[in-house]
Amino acid sequence: MQLHLEAVSEFRFIQPCSPIPAEAVPIGDGWVHELKFDGYRVQAHKLGSNVRLYSRNGHDFTERFPSVAQLLLELPVKAAVLDGEVVASDAEGRPNFARLHVRWTRPHTIHLWAFDLLALHRRDLRPQPVVKRQACLQALLKRIGCPAISLSEDGVALLGAAE
Repeated sequence: MQLHLEAVSEFRFIQPCSPIPAEAVPIGDGWVHELKFDGYRVQAHKLGSNVRLYSRNGHDFTERFPSVAQLLLELPVKAAVLDGEVVASDAEGRPNFARLHVRWTRPHTIHLWAFDLLALHRRDLRPQPVVKRQACLQALLKRIGCPAISLSEDGVALLGAAE
């Protein structure tokens, strides 16, 4: 399948929310936590055979991570916008930020951790609760069964283990 790099669609870069500092991690109903994997936050846009990856500042990262763009073509939908993080792994599977900058990094060591599904079938899902969007994203990722694209789970349990 050919990867097309021309303008992707009417989907435009969506300005992300900015995190705010806090003294403690908020917990309880109404809070969902995302893990930081030591990679690049990206917004992935797919429309048909067109894919575009944007950095958190809206810069085009498609050519920087062509293997991730190619993987997104496997999504079993014509149009979607995902929020996630591109991460490179070392030989033991641990995130390694430096490997994202090495030209010889093998494609199978680059992964996309997906946090959220912002749009599907040209429909803006952001008015929906995040847990509903994540459930839809989980179902979508199960359909392709691609280990290089993974759903990021809520980070509270990992935070507890790290403490």
